Parts: sequence; structure tokens; C-alpha cells
Amino acid sequence: MNTTDLFVELIVIGAGAAIWIALLVLSVFGYTWVPLDAVSPLLTLIPALSVIYVLGIMTDRIADALFDRLWTPALRTRYYKKGGTDFDDRRYIYVHSERLADLLEYGRSRLRICRGWTLNAVLILLTMNLFVWAQLTDLALKLSISVFGSIFLALLALGFWFSWRQLTMTDFRKVHDQAVFLRSEQAPASSDKPK
Repeated sequence: MNTTDLFVELIVIGAGAAIWIALLVLSVFGYTWVPLDAVSPLLTLIPALSVIYVLGIMTDRIADALFDRLWTPALRTRYYKKGGTDFDDRRYIYVHSERLADLLEYGRSRLRICRGWTLNAVLILLTMNLFVWAQLTDLALKLSISVFGSIFLALLALGFWFSWRQLTMTDFRKVHDQAVFLRSEQAPASSDKPK
């Protein structure tokens, strides 16, 4: 995976974090102080991307720790027995096949985006409701935004989590199968041994 791909991946994850942090700040301090017409989007682009990039790194690390504790071990045991890890197989693929390693990294990039956005969607759901109930005054508007927004964001989080789960199972299967294949290709054939 090249640096540009990683940068874009972290921007995509960080954008979600920026949304829920903005909602949290607006919930606490209100939104009337935000000077929307006085800020040039071009002047704020570079600082905003920098902050979003850092938020992407933090969100990715937090989501990784959370998912690794809650769900990854159970998925890993489908292809690796208890106590066994995929790290040796993954390392073997990276050393012996650049093409297979690139394919694995492409899948892992999608996996990380889904993992990060699962966390982001849950946090956006919570902060959106906090904002709606703390800052809006019209009860009908509060109810409609809260209900429909919550349903949409819950389904979105579930969809991201399901996608992460499927991508993770596929990743473990590919790592296992490709490592077995590469090792069998590198092992000397019994017919080649001198008699």
C-alpha cells in the first residue's frame, strides 16, 4: 500500500470523527457563534485536512483496539487454532509475493475504513441526538430528526460492522490459504530428490 492510499484512508475515517466532534461542540456551546459566511473554505482546507488526518489516526487506533478485544479473536479462530496467529502467515506472504501482499492490503484498507466508520456512526448517532435535544426548540422537529436520524445511523453502523466482519473473515481465509499455497510452491517436490 502506498502512502497516498493510506493518507486517503485516514482522511475518510477522520471525516466521520470530525462530524461527531463538531456535533459534540455544537451541542455544548450552541451554533449561533459559528461564523459560516466569514470563513473562506480555501483558507481552512489545509488546517482542516490536517486535523481530519490526525482524527483518522486516533479513530483507527481506538477502533482497532476495541474490535480486536470484542470480535476479532472469535473470527480468527475459524482459520487459526486457539493460541495460533495469522502474523507468521501474513509475514510469509509479504516476503514471498508482492502481488498477493498488495491484494491483502487492499482488502485490509477497506476493512479499516469499515471498522472506523462503525465507531464513527455510533458516535455520530449519540452526538446527533445530544445536539437535537440540547439545541433545537421545536418538539416535532426534534422527534423527527431524532427518530429518523437514529434509525438511519443505527442501520449505517450495523452495515459497516457487518461489512467489517465479512472483510475480516475473508482476510483471515485469504492469509491462511495464500500462505499454504506459497509454502507448497516453495517446498521442493519429492520427485526432484536424487535417488
